[in-house]
Amino acid sequence: MRTLPTKYYLDHFNEFIAYIEQYCLDLLTDVHVDFIKKVHALEHDTLCMLVRVINRRGAILDRYKLKYEEINDNQGQIDHLVNAKFLRPLNQADYAKWLDTLSKVQLTNCLTKQLNMSFPASYTKPQLIKLALENPQLESVITSSFAQSFRVKCFTETWHYLLFLYFGELSSGLDKFSMRDMGVLKTRDNKGELTARFTQRADALDAFIYAQKLQAIKSEPIQQPDIILWAKRAVLPPRGEIAQRFADALFYELGKRLLKDDVESALGFFSQSQLSKAREKYLREKYKLGAKEEVKQDLERILHESKDAKLCAFAEDFYQRKYQQAKVSKLTQLLRESTQQIWLDEIFRDSPEKGVKAYYQQRNMVAIRTENRLFTSLFGLFFWTELFQKDEQAIACEFDRRPASVRENRIYATLGPLLESKLPLLNEPQKALSYLAKVAAQYYGQPNGMFRWHSKLLAILSQFLFAAPPAAVIAQLRAMAKDYAQYKDGYPDIMIIDNGQLRFEEVKAQGDVIRPNQLVTMKALQQAGFDVAICRVNWAVDPQQAYVVIDVETTGGKTGGHRITEIGAVKVVDGEVVDSWSSLVNPQRHIPKFITQLTGISNDMVADAPLFCEVVDELECFMQGAIFVAHNVNFDYGFFKLEYERLARPFSMPKMCTVREMRKHFPGKASYSLGKLCRELDIELTNHHRALADARAAAELLIMINQAKQQAFESLTE
Repeated sequence: MRTLPTKYYLDHFNEFIAYIEQYCLDLLTDVHVDFIKKVHALEHDTLCMLVRVINRRGAILDRYKLKYEEINDNQGQIDHLVNAKFLRPLNQADYAKWLDTLSKVQLTNCLTKQLNMSFPASYTKPQLIKLALENPQLESVITSSFAQSFRVKCFTETWHYLLFLYFGELSSGLDKFSMRDMGVLKTRDNKGELTARFTQRADALDAFIYAQKLQAIKSEPIQQPDIILWAKRAVLPPRGEIAQRFADALFYELGKRLLKDDVESALGFFSQSQLSKAREKYLREKYKLGAKEEVKQDLERILHESKDAKLCAFAEDFYQRKYQQAKVSKLTQLLRESTQQIWLDEIFRDSPEKGVKAYYQQRNMVAIRTENRLFTSLFGLFFWTELFQKDEQAIACEFDRRPASVRENRIYATLGPLLESKLPLLNEPQKALSYLAKVAAQYYGQPNGMFRWHSKLLAILSQFLFAAPPAAVIAQLRAMAKDYAQYKDGYPDIMIIDNGQLRFEEVKAQGDVIRPNQLVTMKALQQAGFDVAICRVNWAVDPQQAYVVIDVETTGGKTGGHRITEIGAVKVVDGEVVDSWSSLVNPQRHIPKFITQLTGISNDMVADAPLFCEVVDELECFMQGAIFVAHNVNFDYGFFKLEYERLARPFSMPKMCTVREMRKHFPGKASYSLGKLCRELDIELTNHHRALADARAAAELLIMINQAKQQAFESLTE
């Protein structure tokens, strides 16, 4: 990111302080209030230097690197900050942290001077720091003139707390304001509706403490014996919902860290966390330790009393396997019992969802990859006004993407009556869609933390609303409002509409498993009234799968600055060539003589040929729903991708290489070049190095490959 003038940073700082003073004064201690008072007492240039210091990373700074032309008397302003107790000189307690701020060159020079010896260039910075820390006589370096040019921030903890009040987390700083001003970061535009994210000082302080602890346990190598003592320095119990969320995450992380060496303490932390995964871990580990009767009672209590669907799903499954002797988990059993099975070409192994979508589209069904996007988009768009406009505490600052009721999972508790009054609109799909279009037109592109805007959003929602049972849609949106954290994910991969009938399918290939959150959400959809199935994918050659065998001739062998001069395309379905397409293409650059000698394509031949942009729509229609096949596929695919990029259009197709597949299914050939394979296999190849001729020859190889695959499959299933 380019550096902005000091004025911009000062404006950001003043904007931030104004927010704290307007919304957060009741959340400040005397220390924080004193900090703000001292800020207001600074002269302009000193304040500018403070803002620059704040924006510098780390707590220890080299004063002589703080040089800014727009600030008068840089070093004098630093002295003023020391006098005002914003900065201080180094002391012995800063020794280890100071060493870590130095560069390798600075460390080497410092140690060389102190020890009067040289160090090999092979010494790493960690080795030099270790050497310095292991030699007590080196600690005197902290009093050297070099060390005394450094200054330490005295306000780090105070400043981080103020940032936490604004952003609600610890990873953000004033740089976000710069990113906003430069257009890198999009923020919400309703600044008039800001509010404090905390109502009680105790809640804010506890949340800050637990957030710091959580950040530390995830990033710092705290030694195993010290973890428990370190953790107990936190305030217990946490006050406020936000503090509780940080505490729950912290206790879970502590449990994981201690589990290997101190099971008892780990279980203690797991039991303090309200996260379902912490409770699950607690019960699993207790069972391993032999507390089977205690675990059984806990499971039964969860099944009878808990409203956490994910925890209940775990409890039901664990109870059946451990106490009712079920041979497999409920998730595995559900997968085994799935009745919907299809066969896809193994080309889709890396993306079975894409293969299933193409499979249904080839059978004239509507098939759309929806996953979580469908319901989160519908929910966020349909309730946009309630979530963002009618909730007075929706957002604390313009950088908040999700409303507070969503972040804190209290949507229905906060907005229940408003939501209920609106849900009946979904009984009339056309009116509901008109309303969604109106909201989208007004707020398109605004960040919301729930869904991503895209050009086809309304079209997908339209297909869904006109095919889905309205009562089912209402029931699922109500469930999301009551427990958004539970039902924001886990949705099936694909929405299918067949003769007006809608269903969802979760795609699972061989070796895939159903995750607990998927089971919970799929069960909720079924209870709401949707048709939900698991689609098991098996790998074979689908006779109805279309393949388009492509060959391109180009101005040169590398994609960099070279362009396409000719395209040949052959469509293969069920082992037969069913169609072909070809065209010369004006590459808009000179064709070298040796390329003309190789391909026969001259500059005169392409002078009046269409540009790629003029044939792309027709070609794309020809390739629709097919697998992109070529001999050395990455060459041809790479040229296609570059041409699409020049048009600012996306290009993505499943691809297959006949070279690789021939090596796999017909090993031992002397050469796998197209010409030599055709000669050895008696495949007609006239006019070699012209696109359509080469594509026809590669199509014959494809037919042989698929026949070999089918024979191998039949031998396995006999």
